Amino acid sequence: MDAARATVLGSVRTARLLLQRITLGDLPDIERMHANAQLMATLGGLRSAAQSRNFVDAWIAHWNEHGFGLWIARDAETGAFAGRGGVQHTVVGGRAEVEVAYGFMPAFWGRGLATEMAAASVRAGFETIGLADLVCFTLATNRASQHVMQKVGFKFEREVEHAGLPHLLYRLAATQWHDAAHR
Repeated sequence: MDAARATVLGSVRTARLLLQRITLGDLPDIERMHANAQLMATLGGLRSAAQSRNFVDAWIAHWNEHGFGLWIARDAETGAFAGRGGVQHTVVGGRAEVEVAYGFMPAFWGRGLATEMAAASVRAGFETIGLADLVCFTLATNRASQHVMQKVGFKFEREVEHAGLPHLLYRLAATQWHDAAHR
């Protein structure tokens, strides 16, 4: 990806969110997120400060290598930390994929913000990055996340094991997304 596209993706505004490339300065917010039992029950369990630092370092390295990655999500009006998400390379179900990821602090649940972020991530993945398809996956018990995936256009593909837990994998092809967007 060229530098101009990476710059465009570094800061994206949606109707209610400011999405910015993750930096080391975001570590305190990520530590707070990873220490929230209610949220982390949907994302594989609590993480220590050291684990949070490893995640942030990996997300920064992903941006540096690929020119895209996860964003910090802030409320566009107040600047309050809401969550994180975006588009990143991953291995799921034994295959290298590019995923749309999202996670929000519980205070921001139920407002449609995950759908807003997922839609912005899909748009970035297909329009700016030029990917052929994207995946999304969640714990089999996370109905809210499955609903977000379906609202954005992802279709259930198969059950997979990820991080030792049962997950559902959804996929969206760029051609399907473009066809739906131009109806």
